[in-house]
Amino acid sequence: MSLDDSQKTLTLNISTLSIIKVLGILLAFWFLYVIRDILMILFVSIILASVISPVADCFQKKKIPRGVSVLIVYIILIVLISLSVVLIIPPINEQIKELTNNPPLYLEKILKGFSNFKEHSEMGGDLGSLELNSKLLKGGLVQVTGGVFSVISGIFGGVISFFVVLVITFYFTVEKSAAGQLFKTIAPIKYQPYLMQLMSKMQKKIGYWLRAQLILCLIIGVFSYIGLLILGVKYALVLGLIAGLTEIIPYLGPILGAIPAVILAFTQSPFLALLVIILYLVVQQMESNILVPKIMQRAVGLHPVVCIIVLLIGGRIAGVTGVLLAVPVATAGSVLIKDFFSQIDFEKEEEIKASKGK
Repeated sequence: MSLDDSQKTLTLNISTLSIIKVLGILLAFWFLYVIRDILMILFVSIILASVISPVADCFQKKKIPRGVSVLIVYIILIVLISLSVVLIIPPINEQIKELTNNPPLYLEKILKGFSNFKEHSEMGGDLGSLELNSKLLKGGLVQVTGGVFSVISGIFGGVISFFVVLVITFYFTVEKSAAGQLFKTIAPIKYQPYLMQLMSKMQKKIGYWLRAQLILCLIIGVFSYIGLLILGVKYALVLGLIAGLTEIIPYLGPILGAIPAVILAFTQSPFLALLVIILYLVVQQMESNILVPKIMQRAVGLHPVVCIIVLLIGGRIAGVTGVLLAVPVATAGSVLIKDFFSQIDFEKEEEIKASKGK
């Protein structure tokens, strides 16, 4: 056999249709990227409709028209938000301003507390690493504060988008199958019934999870605030708010929520910081052993590690907005994946039954 005969030539044939398909897929991804803000508004509307719809169902059972039921829910939400703005936001704003305007004072107290701790213990160590730049600390606090108050604008992209979300949410809630109908129009006829059923499952799952999570955040925030208030910790309202917001992060949330409370309590006294640690441990145990089993029993969530990963991915892709929407998106994805494999198992069972029948 000659050398030429032993060599093999690999010929790759790519049809025009294949090239068109690849270009079509790339074009579709590019188009989705261009309209990502619109998709964000649409997805937020679906999430809100998933939460509001069961409440509207309760009013509808009392023979109230569904449109009026949704309006009642909107009015209740507007009243609650207005009360929050009037009663809660001003003191929180004042506490945040005071906190961000006095970082050098609290830094000095923290260093003094560590110095006293060093003098009364056998532990050594160099405190030089704790000499933080107060200006940098102040700038960081201001950035965090600005980030908190820019969450809403980051999600909705302005007042107009906010009202668009309200209108779309109203439509999705009044017409219970509206979200499914929207996606039904772009699906082949034979897949439309399956898609409608899948959308219904996703909305129920997201609604269960989000309502349960909001209740958990509220309870943890209130309990933390009351506990810190009883202990006499300064800025208890802000710290309670932080505890409630971080509750959305599994496992790491309670730790992240406790850190600022412990640090600020330490500026008052090391013993108070110890009491705050005990308080947060009690709250965390109450959450894990009592609240989560009761509240989350209908909202079987994702694995905590999966939640943390999707939160990191969401934050990387879309910042604060990505963090807020990461878990609902992952929840919808989990429903899709489970349904996909269930469909495969069902088809296999049907094939086995058919083969046995022959």
